Amino acid sequence: MDQHALDLLQALVALPTPTGFEYDGMALLSQYLKKAAVPNLTIDVHGNLRACLNPDAPLRVMIEGHCDEIGFMVQYIDDDGFLYMCPLGGVTVPLVAAERIVIQGRNGNVFGVFGVRPPHLMSAKDREKVAPQEFKDIAVDIGARTREEALELVDLGSPAVVDAGWRPLANNRVACRGFDNRIGAFIVTEAMRRLAGEKLPVALHMVASVQEEIGLVGGITTAYDINPHIGLCVDVTFAADAQKDDRKVVGDIRLGGGPVIGVGPTYHTTLNRLITDAAAAAKLTVQRQVRGRGTGTCAWAMRLSRSGAAVAQLSIPLRYMHSPVEVLSLDDASQTIDLLCAAIRAIPADIDLRPPQP
Repeated sequence: MDQHALDLLQALVALPTPTGFEYDGMALLSQYLKKAAVPNLTIDVHGNLRACLNPDAPLRVMIEGHCDEIGFMVQYIDDDGFLYMCPLGGVTVPLVAAERIVIQGRNGNVFGVFGVRPPHLMSAKDREKVAPQEFKDIAVDIGARTREEALELVDLGSPAVVDAGWRPLANNRVACRGFDNRIGAFIVTEAMRRLAGEKLPVALHMVASVQEEIGLVGGITTAYDINPHIGLCVDVTFAADAQKDDRKVVGDIRLGGGPVIGVGPTYHTTLNRLITDAAAAAKLTVQRQVRGRGTGTCAWAMRLSRSGAAVAQLSIPLRYMHSPVEVLSLDDASQTIDLLCAAIRAIPADIDLRPPQP
């Protein structure tokens, strides 16, 4: 991955983009695309960032990665100034105990912590359930002494994320919160930058979508509007190299093994074959993941929109999904960009996506 792209990724994951509050991330990506002279840039009424290359071509291809991450909102403030949160997306409550949090407050960032009870004050029975099971059982301490003081800093509904940033690991791997799925939004953005100026056989519509974590919202609305013939979704998927028993559930997916191609009823056989051939021609190693039914990604949204698109899923292996320490390989991310670009270049303008006709 070149330094220009890496700088963008680091800047993107440094920004809080919880579900429903993605604008700062979209603004950063749009500035990047604008500098690269990518045309037809817009942020729609829902907050989705969109761009299009070669818009007059008859065959419409949509590439999508969602930009939202899981997070929190301020639900309640008690008389002593402690905050109680509700989740935005699939938060595992016990994981937030003793974590730092950054809240988008009235006048900028407000820092706090999910407080925990000292072990000295716990009975043996209490220690068995030290991790909270519900958000109502854990308070956020921002240092306020009263409800009124807290309300000077934050409001009910103020969004927040765990304050866990970029940490380089060995072998070109990185830990950070919110790679799910800002890495996908980054990859489709970088692909558009690379393809800008090329003569493509298709109309290429890029979407960095919003609110995937609460129901594929941006993927649904943009797919309806674009009405693509082909949809390529870029998201993360479960790596099973750390928790080996998970291989029986999600397959033998490993960090550093390359991009993952989804296989199953949701994904179009002809399109998958084209992507696999493009990978082979580019000498890219890919992994395959079998999914027996519709998945919780925007590939599902694109497949079901209007009369339905032919869809494929390109995924980046991710460890510890929906935690503050998600881990991925930058090599996998870079190769996914290469594969996405190669696949788009390989799509013929007259591709027939239908099965043999009677």
